[in-house]
Amino acid sequence: MIKKHFAFICRQIKNTCSRRIGRILGTAYFSFFFSTYLTIPAYANYIDPATTAMLVQIFAGIFITLGVMFGVFRRKIILCFKNLSIKYMQRKIEKQRKGKDSG
Repeated sequence: MIKKHFAFICRQIKNTCSRRIGRILGTAYFSFFFSTYLTIPAYANYIDPATTAMLVQIFAGIFITLGVMFGVFRRKIILCFKNLSIKYMQRKIEKQRKGKDSG
């Protein structure tokens, strides 16, 4: 009975401590990064419009390239499976012809 009660108390203390430690670490994390963000000079947060246009072009190029690659590879995979099925059907027809010719 005493062991069960002691174990229950230990679990309660462990849960309480872990919650407190979690809150303390969360507060420290938020405080550190918020204060770090506030100490960044204002000119470091400015992005030139030309730079923005260049970034948009880069992302658009990457997106278009990935789309084309996906389309080409999808078409090649579909053609590969179609060719396999055509070859399979040709072999099946040849076997049937051989069966009729010999029979």
